[in-house]
Amino acid sequence: MKNFRRIILRKIFNSLLTIFIVIMLNFVLFRMMPGDPLKFMVPPNPKFTDEYLLGLVEEYGLNDPIYEQFVTYLGGVLTLDFGSSFIYKNTLAMDHVLEYMKWTLVLVGLSSLIMIVVGMSIGVISAWKRGGLFDTGSLAFSLFFYAMPTFWLAMMMIIIFAVTWPVFPPGNALEIGETFHFTLDSVIDLLKHLVLPATTLTLESVGAFSLMMRGSLMDVMTEDYINTAKAKGLTDMAVLKDHAVPNAMLPMVALIAISIAYIVGGAFQVEYVFNYPGVGWATIDAVMREDWPVLQAAFFLIAVAVVIANLIADVVMIYLDPRVDLG
Repeated sequence: MKNFRRIILRKIFNSLLTIFIVIMLNFVLFRMMPGDPLKFMVPPNPKFTDEYLLGLVEEYGLNDPIYEQFVTYLGGVLTLDFGSSFIYKNTLAMDHVLEYMKWTLVLVGLSSLIMIVVGMSIGVISAWKRGGLFDTGSLAFSLFFYAMPTFWLAMMMIIIFAVTWPVFPPGNALEIGETFHFTLDSVIDLLKHLVLPATTLTLESVGAFSLMMRGSLMDVMTEDYINTAKAKGLTDMAVLKDHAVPNAMLPMVALIAISIAYIVGGAFQVEYVFNYPGVGWATIDAVMREDWPVLQAAFFLIAVAVVIANLIADVVMIYLDPRVDLG
């Protein structure tokens, strides 16, 4: 137990160190970006005087020495205050990102749940019936969609199911001009708009889970304790449920952790193609308009989610199997 605590503390320290490095890179990279944020903050207009533009530079600290900007930035990070958006006036960058975050959590959270359950189920059946018709078909299905470009699949979904056969809306999270309320009509509207982007994300990622589960389970099924369980007279279902699947779950823990981090990062391509108002869409919009505070808030949130998700995965893997290399 003492050794376990020591390993956990070391991993926590490494995670905190990684986050600090991310914080530094998050500051440096955006100062290295070419371009001038002022051209997006203020459209070309001869009525805007040089004094007004200089006032904006002073307001946002764009003219301060780099070390002063870093100290201000570091103090803001500790309070999750990345300043106000350059583009959306009187809007804090983190508040802006979190406003879009709720839609990403709905979209990618739902699709991740489906892809994990469906992908693992396909992988289990394929490994158990390996070499059969289902295994061959599911392997071709998984590889086909896993290799397909996400943006291309998203566009095909729109062309087929929103243009050729207008069954579902082509984009957005709700009908234009509508706001979400916890009513039946609003929920139905949300679900209709979720079908195409959620299906795209699921098809793109379900192959990773099925292939990983299939490979892991096939390795486990060659172990001696599986043959021993069969020799004891246990049914195939009992061997699968009580012996094979639990021991094949370890590689899936890391994959699920990455998927959870993906929820926060958002599906950038899918959100942009479907014009879905999530973190991915907000990040691309901020890149195009050089909105540094919003970019810093979004990247910081995504990086922290990835680090924490991997930390949790490491802890769970060590807890589930002490044979995991603790070094």
